[in-house]
This record gives sequence, C-alpha cells and structure tokens, in this order.
Amino acid sequence: MNDDLKKRLKSLGLSDEQIEKLIAEGATNEGDIALISGDDIKTMTGCGLVTARKVADSFKPAPAATTAAVTDTVIGEHDKPTETQIGEYASTLGMDSNTLMMFMMANAGSGMGMDMDLSTMLPIPSIVAGYNPKIRNMPYLVMGQVERRLATPIIVINANGSVNVDLTNEYIKSLEEGFPKVEDGVYYDTAGAPYQVIRVGVDAQSVYDSDPVASDKALQPNGMGTGRINWNRVPIDVRQVVFFAVTQTNELNPGDETQLGRLRDKVKPEMNRLELKGDFPKAINAYNEALRTGSLPNLRVQLSRTAQTPRTMPNRGRTSPRDLAGAGARAGGGAGHGDTFPDE
Repeated sequence: MNDDLKKRLKSLGLSDEQIEKLIAEGATNEGDIALISGDDIKTMTGCGLVTARKVADSFKPAPAATTAAVTDTVIGEHDKPTETQIGEYASTLGMDSNTLMMFMMANAGSGMGMDMDLSTMLPIPSIVAGYNPKIRNMPYLVMGQVERRLATPIIVINANGSVNVDLTNEYIKSLEEGFPKVEDGVYYDTAGAPYQVIRVGVDAQSVYDSDPVASDKALQPNGMGTGRINWNRVPIDVRQVVFFAVTQTNELNPGDETQLGRLRDKVKPEMNRLELKGDFPKAINAYNEALRTGSLPNLRVQLSRTAQTPRTMPNRGRTSPRDLAGAGARAGGGAGHGDTFPDE
C-alpha cells in the first residue's frame, strides 16, 4: 500500500495498526478497499462503526450507470467531443462543465488571458480510473490534455502492459507538485520496483504463456500449441523441461510429427516432470541445473493487442513493455526522453 493511500486512511480515522490489518487481508489499493463494506472494515480492523462506514463511503465508486454510459462512448479518431459529452462527463467528475469545457478547448486556458491553470481543478484519480488506451473517450482525451500540460509521458504500466492506476495517480501528483520527470521513462514505487512510463494513447502489449515447443510463439487462449499439444493447466516445470529438450539438448525436434505425437499423448494436466525422464534425460538434467542456479525460463511471450474498435481508431499506437529486470541499478529524475505525444 502506498504512502498516499495510508495517509488518506489515517485522515478517515484509522490507526497504523488498523491499516496494517487491512493490508494483511489483501487490501493494498483503492480498488481493494472499494470492495469492502463498512461492517467488514470494522471486523477486520476493530475500529468503530462510524469510522468504518466513513472509510467505506470514501472509496465508493461513482454511480456505475451514468459513468459507464459516458466513459464508454467512443469519440471518432478525427472527431472532437460535443458540448453535451463534455457536460455529461463533467457531471460524473463532480465539477463545473464550463471549467472542463475551457480546459478541453483551450488547453488549460492558454491564449485566453487566464493565469489560472484549470487542469489543477481536475479530479485526476477519477480520470485515470476511466482511462483505457484502447478507447478514445472522454477520459482518454482529458488525459491527453494533462500530458501535454506536463510535457512528459504520464501512464505507468505493469509488466503485462496494463495501466497501473495507483502509480499513475502518484506520478501525476508528483509532477504537479514540481518534482522532475523520471529518468529514462522508468518510475520506481516505494519498494524500489521499476515500472515503465508510456505516453497517453499507446496500447502496450499483453504477455502470454509461450509454447514450450516453439517458445517465440504464444499458446492459444485454450492452451493449444505446436503439434496440437494442449498445455492447459500443465505445470510450468513440465513445460520448462520440454523447452530445454528443444533449445538446449536437441532431444525434441519441433518438426518431427512422430515425436510431437508421443509428447501429445503424454502431456496431461498435473503431470510430474519426471515422467519425461525416459524421453528427455538430458533436458531433465538441464532443468535441475537451471533450478540450482535460479535461471529457469519464465516461458512468457509478448504479443501486440489490436484495437477493440478498429474502424473508429485505425491509427491507435502500440508499444512493447520494456524488460526492466536490470533497472534499479540507478534511480532518480531529471533526464528526459524522446517520446512524442498523440494529436487530438
């Protein structure tokens, strides 16, 4: 749980000890807490009923029907939002529609003789919560405006390419408070773990299970791979032994239909890797050595996601999540990078 969320819980009346009890139950972000009722919070933490209800009410999501209707409305790639769309979205944010209108149409009042930065009046957490790089909707457009004002990419993503909502909020807040943009496009959480930062409108890749027989390819969603071998629910260590048999020991030829047929008959859910010792003894040894040295492959592969609405979003960009395994050797801010920003 990040420090900002802990401070918010303290402001609502919870002690450090009570917050730790929430964490112990698995509540580590705003979304987790939103799932818990006031009675549950009281039971988990031992706090008073009023405090528990205050905490629960504070994390209640916006009314689903109204918000969904507005945020799910796709705005054409070359279209601008209408005054009605802006007004409806402003109401879901609990702000004045004229303020959002000025921000959207004049990019924080630029050229209007206004000294006040209107973007500071936007409820960033609510906007981030509705942001989806696949859908050009109101949250998408507003996030693009915020990014142009801050003049740096602002979307923090997880290793699988999904948006990390908590860290994106945290990063935007730090930029608004005057902290420098991150170095080399890498944001570090409070534990020092690195996360890639990308620009608004870029759809990062998804990460899938790779085919042990052809590790540069992803398995189909149902687990089917090369040679019609179904790897669904097959233990990772069995997959790793087969991977070594192909890539290191050459005990399995991916082009040999006879070998693939024998493997297809043998591979079953919950099987033991030692059942492959008769077929791939050298691969078993390679697995044991990799296990000893901590160098077992994760057998994951990245594939581009296509836009959900290709006809209205033909130019949606894509990117691959970076391998940040070596990040952390240095941390800090100041240096920029060459990302450009999407036109609206």
